[in-house]
Amino acid sequence: MVFKNLHGEDCKLKKLKDVGERWITRYINSTLREKVEKLSRLSVGDDAIDIPSPQKILVAIDMMVEETDIPRGISWRDVGYRAVTSTTSDIAAKGGKPIAYLVSLGLPPNMLLQDFEELWKGIIEAAEIYGGVVVGGDTNTSSKVIIDVVCIAEPPQRLVSRSGARVGDIVAVTGLFGSHSAGLHALLNNIEDDTAIKAIEKMLRPVARIKEGRVLSEYATSCIDSSDGLAESLYILSESSNIGFRVDHPPIDVIAEKYSEKHSVDLLDLVFYGGEEYELVVTIKPEVWEEACREIEEVGGRLIKIGHVIDEPGKIYVRWGGEFIELRKRGYTHFLESSFSR
Repeated sequence: MVFKNLHGEDCKLKKLKDVGERWITRYINSTLREKVEKLSRLSVGDDAIDIPSPQKILVAIDMMVEETDIPRGISWRDVGYRAVTSTTSDIAAKGGKPIAYLVSLGLPPNMLLQDFEELWKGIIEAAEIYGGVVVGGDTNTSSKVIIDVVCIAEPPQRLVSRSGARVGDIVAVTGLFGSHSAGLHALLNNIEDDTAIKAIEKMLRPVARIKEGRVLSEYATSCIDSSDGLAESLYILSESSNIGFRVDHPPIDVIAEKYSEKHSVDLLDLVFYGGEEYELVVTIKPEVWEEACREIEEVGGRLIKIGHVIDEPGKIYVRWGGEFIELRKRGYTHFLESSFSR
């Protein structure tokens, strides 16, 4: 799209402060109108939007802030995609099916229009991938970019909480870990070898496990997404269910393993403490394990057994280097960790 002002002049290199909120709102509405009109009885840009829904709905919200959540070197399109994926991953953990998204943006007046367009394209792209429609939101000025995404979803017949894990359950994940944190390390340190590029590509385009979550809602005893790291997710399940875990088979991504060897980065940190993998961490009764695996494969996913639930509340042991070690409780926490800068 070539940006035009009210006089039809090309303004691609202008900034948001040159066009104002009305222009931004008109642009956003123009990208939403066709799909919103198919979904709602109200028009895009109205005070509110009505959406078709079952008697109950599932709602999740997540915020992305430039200083803490957006590393330098990532494109604005990928930023928008990741913002929607982050919220959608929470819905996936509960087995929800996205219906609609509300997106609120805090935008710096000096942001280039072309950067804003790329950000918005990433938001729309991700929403379409996950089967939802962006129906509205809000905009305001901000010193740095802030993206707040709400997802409204259809819940499954059976909701799975974080507190249902029982001793003897299998603990499993929907993917391998470590490549995303390797990609972030490579991005922040300007590393561009083949392994680093593969890791960065995976980090830039994570996938919320919507289909897998829908299936797991029928089988899981507890479930959480891994956006704050595998270790943190295991500890949250442990605290919520008052149990512990023994991880016999750490889910190590071969990309992370190669990156660790090549660049002397601790592999345990990459696998357990990186975050933003957006895989699901679940516990399942052994008697339904094989059936759950078959159904996950039918929707194109996979379920990887990594260990068992044990009767030691708050304890997580991992087989690492031929022996069991106790996993420290450490993950990404806002207000405590250092920030990114673009």
